[in-house]
Amino acid sequence: MIAESQADIITALSNPKNYAYKVKSVEVRQSHIAILFLAGDKVYKLKRAVLYPEADLSTREKRRLACVHEMKRSAVYAPNLVEKIESVRRLPSGKIVIGGTEGEEIDTILVMKRIPDKYLLNHLLPSSKFDRFEAMDLAEKLADLHKKAKILKNKWGTDTIKRLILENESVLSCFCPDIFEKKKLEDLTRNSLQALAQNSRLIRLRQKSGAVRKCHGDLLLSNIAWTGTEFIFFSPIEYNENLCCIDTLYDLAEVLMDLEAIGERRLTNILFNHYMAHMNDISGFPLLPLYQALRATRRAAVCAKKSTLMHGWDRRRIIREARHYFDLAQHFISGKNPVLVACGGLSGSGKSRIARELGGYFDPAPGAVILRDDIIKKQIMGLAPTQTLDKQYDTPAFEEVVYDVLRQQARMALSVGSCVILDALFYNPAERQAAEDLAQSEHAPFIGLWMDAPVSIREERIKTRLRNPSDVKERAELDRQLNLDTGKITWTKIMTDTSRDKTLQKALAVLKKVFHDQKK
Repeated sequence: MIAESQADIITALSNPKNYAYKVKSVEVRQSHIAILFLAGDKVYKLKRAVLYPEADLSTREKRRLACVHEMKRSAVYAPNLVEKIESVRRLPSGKIVIGGTEGEEIDTILVMKRIPDKYLLNHLLPSSKFDRFEAMDLAEKLADLHKKAKILKNKWGTDTIKRLILENESVLSCFCPDIFEKKKLEDLTRNSLQALAQNSRLIRLRQKSGAVRKCHGDLLLSNIAWTGTEFIFFSPIEYNENLCCIDTLYDLAEVLMDLEAIGERRLTNILFNHYMAHMNDISGFPLLPLYQALRATRRAAVCAKKSTLMHGWDRRRIIREARHYFDLAQHFISGKNPVLVACGGLSGSGKSRIARELGGYFDPAPGAVILRDDIIKKQIMGLAPTQTLDKQYDTPAFEEVVYDVLRQQARMALSVGSCVILDALFYNPAERQAAEDLAQSEHAPFIGLWMDAPVSIREERIKTRLRNPSDVKERAELDRQLNLDTGKITWTKIMTDTSRDKTLQKALAVLKKVFHDQKK
């Protein structure tokens, strides 16, 4: 609810003549928590005088403290973005001004550098300027921020998550049946609470293991900018610790959810799997459906609340957005049938490329979990994906450990309804059979793909690899693999000596045929 009127402040800050420098026009953007005044190369951010279950900004002092906290938090994610905090004052004449010492202080405002809309991901995407490598950059940046974030072992937890679920239901129920269907809301709440109960032990384990940290808390695409050289994360949550002292996967879930909302499933899947490669946090994966559903539900609630502040076409637009996020929440939390795909082939055969491109074609979002032998090798030894593994570990014994971990992680993901793609050499017939047996034990359809290409093409690929976790980089290593006894290959063979898109279509045709045959 609105705690006090700020109408006169909003009117004053919307007027270009009330700024100390020449401003042609002022663009006003509103959220349920703040109002932004875009004036020239500056942004003035006014905290709304609101009292919500998740945000109490009802007094002038609380809004001032929120500005102080946001400035401190922004220094972590976007150094120098927030320039200063200014008082909003009413002069004896009645005129409202920013800064100075004259007159009565009536509110507080943040003064920030303006980031052009063209850099914001919600404006930039889809774009050829932001593709696989940019998604990987974003994943690495987020992983780095999460690794450095302060660990909080007495925050988050099942009680906090349950409270968020019920608060979301309470808000959304106020908009039934005008915006949302009551029955669907009840189903969403019930499924969310059920997922919470099923994962309560895992949530406690993550609290104890240090996965709960002080995070950004609001990683929507509209709060992330990509300048072409760096990422800028702004508007971190400052008004409620329950929304920023969270599981790192809950922080990640926001950007994954928002990418899915704009139909960027491929980038969603690349971001997710690359983040997991750097964080080695696949054990927390069973929580991701619940976390994404929570994020989408909260976003639906925010949009619904914003609709009460709008009229005409703007109100209709935000209502459509609210319903879209609500439908997404149902998608995330609904059960799906797991599928196990194995992409095998010798180095340079193109198996990893096809595994990566296939990942986004599976439901639910963020798509298939891709488990790659090269990455698991590095994770076992505590190395980053692009670090080189010592040759002493190139042994059958270590390889056996790698495939065992590969299957363990795949079993966990399959058990919670996710699709999995195994990306490994699979030259050993026993390992190929073990993958098929795993699918059978988890009652999941199995699709085995064997990638191949002429040696000349494979050699060119390993020489031109960029940011690739494979340590195979020389022709001699390819020649050594030619002497391996792969036994009889029963998986579907796909030649990858054509373009990426043509090879992908071949693989998709195999998947389509297998699913069609199984339905007969």
